[in-house]
Amino acid sequence: MKTKPLQAHITATYIMLRYGMAALAIALPFLLVIGGFLLAELPWQASMSAYYHAGNGAMRDGFVGILFALGVFLMLYKGLTFFENGALNLAGFLLLIVALVPMTWDCGNACPRFSWHGAAAVVFFLAIAYVCIFRAKDTLPLIDDPATEKRFARAYDILGGCMLASPAIAFVVKWLLPPQQGKGSIVFFIEAAGVIIFGIYWIVKSCEIGKTHAEQEAVEGRLYIDPYRLTDVFRPIKIERVREQDREDPLRSKKSSHGS
Repeated sequence: MKTKPLQAHITATYIMLRYGMAALAIALPFLLVIGGFLLAELPWQASMSAYYHAGNGAMRDGFVGILFALGVFLMLYKGLTFFENGALNLAGFLLLIVALVPMTWDCGNACPRFSWHGAAAVVFFLAIAYVCIFRAKDTLPLIDDPATEKRFARAYDILGGCMLASPAIAFVVKWLLPPQQGKGSIVFFIEAAGVIIFGIYWIVKSCEIGKTHAEQEAVEGRLYIDPYRLTDVFRPIKIERVREQDREDPLRSKKSSHGS
């Protein structure tokens, strides 16, 4: 087998993993509503998490299974930097908590204000928003067209902003209009929008990497990441292409990148 096709085959794992997460996330709210109605004639519920309990747990396996799969995929996906990888691992771990620690149910006015389920969901959105706004842009300088680079940067800012807004708006709506158990609520749509935006992020990221071929170039040893510190957590991290004459000598490449 030729070298390049083999490298493309290897990097296809990342592509399929991203599109797989996007498909699962986008499908989840539709699966809950349609599956709940078909299996148990469930009406539209007050939140996505309510489907864990509603109808004697008719959609519990689907809810937990998809969240669990997304959490594991996020932890298996390796970010290009320590910061991105750490944020994705944290987000994946938090999704496991969301899946395995259900929301309180049938407690009326006695429901506690704090729950690990809700806290994990909020911090999950914050972690993904951090990846969208700060880490997704690290590879944008590899795009040759400045206009295309700006479009992707704007898209990441919008997606990250929506990820931040989703739990905040849901909290305000719950406070102003407490959802009634077993009845539909705008909170469901806000949560669903956040999950779908999460899926859209992975589609956009795949499109961006498709333009730069960053993963394949990394496999071929053609990318170099500048050294960074913990203080750079909210700063751009420089990822650049290694010059052809420096590919055989990474130390030389490091020196040339700092000297240019």
